[in-house]
Amino acid sequence: MSERFADDSKTEQPTSRRLAKAREEGVVLRAHGLAAGVVLAVGAAVLCMGGGKFVEFLELCLRRDLSLGADGGRDPAHLLITASAAVTPALLILVVFLLALAAVGFTADIIVGGWTFSTRPLSPDFERINPVRGFQRLASQAALVELLKAIGKCAAVGAIAFCLIRSWTPDFIAAAVEAWPPAANRSAMLLSRIFLLLSAVLAGIAAVEVPYQVWAYRNRLKMTRQEVRDELREFDGSPQTRRRIRLLRRRLARMRMAAEVPKADFVVTNPEHYAAALQYREGKMRAPRLVAKGTGLVAQRIREIATEHRVPIVEAAPLARAICRYVELEDEIPTGLYSPVAEVLAYVYRLRAAGAAGKPPPPLPRDHRFEPPSEFAT
Repeated sequence: MSERFADDSKTEQPTSRRLAKAREEGVVLRAHGLAAGVVLAVGAAVLCMGGGKFVEFLELCLRRDLSLGADGGRDPAHLLITASAAVTPALLILVVFLLALAAVGFTADIIVGGWTFSTRPLSPDFERINPVRGFQRLASQAALVELLKAIGKCAAVGAIAFCLIRSWTPDFIAAAVEAWPPAANRSAMLLSRIFLLLSAVLAGIAAVEVPYQVWAYRNRLKMTRQEVRDELREFDGSPQTRRRIRLLRRRLARMRMAAEVPKADFVVTNPEHYAAALQYREGKMRAPRLVAKGTGLVAQRIREIATEHRVPIVEAAPLARAICRYVELEDEIPTGLYSPVAEVLAYVYRLRAAGAAGKPPPPLPRDHRFEPPSEFAT
């Protein structure tokens, strides 16, 4: 794994961008002990299930090879063809078996870290051929840990294999004095049992190694606080860029609000400092929806557009402040504001009915029916 990511002073966990950059450079999480255990287990399972058939097939190939007559052995061309016909089936089975194990090992190897394709490790890097850096890598803590792991795994597997073979030595000796087919079957069964037990040992080692590899991988990719800040600054842009983006967003929001105010059913004002335009379509909306809001000059512009398009404007200072503070654009009003907004909507309906009948507008209620509950007080 690349040493450029290793720094003992880095204490922050790697960000998603750091992990993605590491994958682009070919630095991925791998636990090869898991792949070795899976390959050994699959190989042992195949030998247990099909070892007898494989021995019978080898016996058939051997019998067919030995059935060559004396006359056929004198012709080199005929001898080569016969030998090829006898050996090729066994070689094909062996090649298929090895390719299957290779596929299993490859799949098991990418289970932990996933699949990635990168040409970065193939690019020239003079740090890799620097003798001083090479000796530093050999004497590093990571190299020492890997050496101790390898020695520990070899010692554990070797000791268990020695104990198994020693305890089953009489069985191997008994298989050696038996006839050919039973001896081969018995030997294959003994070897498959040894492989299964060793694969179980490797599985236990992998259960410890995989969490360690995950921890070591993330530890090698740790970042300093300054690197995290630089990455956030690079991702979000400079302060000037962020300020420009905010200005553009505000301008777009104002343009959208200017187009939505004529569609509103009424506007609630402070009367000068706050303005909130609400829209309600009976049967299509559960509650009135906020289509525009603003303070100061924005509130003045909302009132101007509402007046121009004859949208009713209702003065309800506490309600206007509560809506501007607690309701976001395009959202429906919360349930706590249902009652005062319904009172305003009922007044707007009376106002429209009076205007359609040519009557003077009804007086604005001066009681507290338009005021929001205490939890919405501003």
